[in-house]
Amino acid sequence: MSNIITTEEFAISKEIVAQKTDGGERQLINEQSEENVELVDLEMWLATYLDPSIVYSNIIENATIMGEPIDEECQSFFDTLRALLMAGKIQNIITDNFRSYTAILEGELAYNETLVYEIEKLSPDNSEIIQRTFIPNLTKLELLRYIDTQVKYNKEYTYEIFAHQFIVGTEYSYKTKDLKATSVEFYVTYKPSLKIARIPIFKQNARLLDAAPLPPNVELVPYKGVFNEFLINLSGNSGDIEEMPIIITDADADFYKKYREARGLDEDAPIRFANDDASGRFEIYRTDVAPKSYEDFRTNLYAIVGAVDVASASMKSKVQTNKKYYYTFRAIDQHDNRSNPSPVYQVEIVEDSGMMFFLSSVYQFPTIEDKTTHTRTFQRFLKINPNMIQSLVNMEETFPLNHWWNPVDESAYDVSEVILGKAEQDVWTKNFKLRVTSKHTGRKFDINLTCKTQYNKQDE
Repeated sequence: MSNIITTEEFAISKEIVAQKTDGGERQLINEQSEENVELVDLEMWLATYLDPSIVYSNIIENATIMGEPIDEECQSFFDTLRALLMAGKIQNIITDNFRSYTAILEGELAYNETLVYEIEKLSPDNSEIIQRTFIPNLTKLELLRYIDTQVKYNKEYTYEIFAHQFIVGTEYSYKTKDLKATSVEFYVTYKPSLKIARIPIFKQNARLLDAAPLPPNVELVPYKGVFNEFLINLSGNSGDIEEMPIIITDADADFYKKYREARGLDEDAPIRFANDDASGRFEIYRTDVAPKSYEDFRTNLYAIVGAVDVASASMKSKVQTNKKYYYTFRAIDQHDNRSNPSPVYQVEIVEDSGMMFFLSSVYQFPTIEDKTTHTRTFQRFLKINPNMIQSLVNMEETFPLNHWWNPVDESAYDVSEVILGKAEQDVWTKNFKLRVTSKHTGRKFDINLTCKTQYNKQDE
């Protein structure tokens, strides 16, 4: 009986409760749409259900019908209908809720109630139905929580939820009684029309992804007397934070895009980093050119160390003496998710006259201010002071009359000029040119200077 299931166009109204991200008042958003809805003629279906001679083929593949096995009123969907039919409940519902033709003209809505919720899981690649789950709307059901345990990691699924709505409608027809020139009299014949409508109420894509790990713990250890290598110790970190992801490779961008989509986050929202599973593998990036950002490490993957079933890893790194290297590290969990990179470490083994110095520090990327600054304080780079002998007071020239053979009671307060410098050539009457040369660019600039004395004559 092919006319048991029909399709009609319905006006679908959805109400969504939304709250602003700043914690403001909740808003009720109403969405209107038109969709084709499947309708099941309940009376014809019951006839096929009760009469063995009538065959109705409605095979639902990959379906799971959930319900309480011991319940006189509601078990599965089919048990509920059987109980309703045998107890006469359908007739009671019709008696209590059937609309007359006059009620229809007055705008009274048809009685309806939700019998079953259907969860349909599909593959978004080919729209193939993977699984259907039917959950009866029991009297005790207030909040439904359904956990799907039959999913694969990092595989996208489409979930669509339908409400199977039982509707007590009215079927009516007109029959002419008396046709006149200016008027017509007619009869209205009406009867109950029982339908079950499959109403779509929710649809969303979902993907199972766990959080990316935290950056590893890093320890850089030199070897005694070894000039060309040092030891890198890496171990998994612990914690749970939310921060902006740092993208180094295209795979990072793809993971963060899928992660945000799976959790319904904005494209610029921070994501969660947590060590929810072991991270015993680590990426080591290295470059010998001072990086301007993490982007400069994109093509400088130095090594991948460790294994899934361990918690730490070590590696010897070969270097040249008196040369700076820049390292950053990332942890990898068992699902190949990468952490944000660690701070950048600047490493150098300095060799000087057979002595070795291991220099390790956290490197800071140059900021925008560094790139646009045209003046710098030079005080800590250059200091010009006269030699001690040039700073001594020349007593003979300052007090020419005060000698042992001609003593004069003369004080420094009375002299008109104090002569400095006891060297053969003093600096106070000369002009000097100082040239400064940059080690990095080779640029030069000159400073022309003279040495002057300044007197501070205090009261007697």
